[in-house]
Amino acid sequence: MEETHDHSMDPVPDVPLDQLTVFERPDVRIDEFTTFEVQPAIRRKGPVREWIESLAFTIIFVLIFTNYVAQATQVPTESMKPSILVGDHFFLDKIAFPANFPEAVQPYLPKRSIERLDVIAFRSPTDGNIPFVKRVIGTPGDVIEVRNKNVYINGVKIDEPYKIHVDSTIYGDETWMPEELKIRDNYGPVTVPLDSYFVMGDNRDNSNDSRYWGFITSNDVIGKPLFVYWSYESDPYVPGDRTIRERLAGYLSIAGNFFTRTRWFRMGTIVG
Repeated sequence: MEETHDHSMDPVPDVPLDQLTVFERPDVRIDEFTTFEVQPAIRRKGPVREWIESLAFTIIFVLIFTNYVAQATQVPTESMKPSILVGDHFFLDKIAFPANFPEAVQPYLPKRSIERLDVIAFRSPTDGNIPFVKRVIGTPGDVIEVRNKNVYINGVKIDEPYKIHVDSTIYGDETWMPEELKIRDNYGPVTVPLDSYFVMGDNRDNSNDSRYWGFITSNDVIGKPLFVYWSYESDPYVPGDRTIRERLAGYLSIAGNFFTRTRWFRMGTIVG
């Protein structure tokens, strides 16, 4: 038989009336609740880390810009005088010249057009680490010939207001004459191969160019000079390594003569 419990027999708690607490149900609608999202704590970078990241970004940007967009450069010799003087500092436009990229991707990149009489920069045929700046004289298919210092393209003498001659002597083809003097004033005729160019310096008697080492290809071209942003009157480059003292003396000379030897009239000059 199941037992039953009579709750009427339980003792009644002795609670005074004034100790009772009355709870009122607030009338609050659900759409009036405000939701708060807790954001995770953000760790602030230390000053050293921020400086390192900023420096790394700057270096990467400069490397990309100078290798593929534009590069500040100069010609240390007189081979392009008077178009480019020793001490002219100019920007080199390097956009869309595949030679600035790894060989594996060069065939897939767009190429800039190169026209006759363009001034271009290219890797030296004798030392690939040294850039040369010369003027394009012959394009693919042209027959180039130099007769008594005058240039003929396809049998027609061309007008060259940009060139100069610092030596009035014209050397012939005598057997005793050094080869470099023979071809300086009389060269060719030669036909420019496909995808190649014949280049010469504007200072014809003082230029190491295609007369001496032949043609260049489009894959050698790294850019076109834009304009002179600073020009400083300085001496032509002398081959050979300079000591630290000689380098320091050069920098001090530039600092001391900046205003008096800067060619202010050259600044902004278009190269071409």
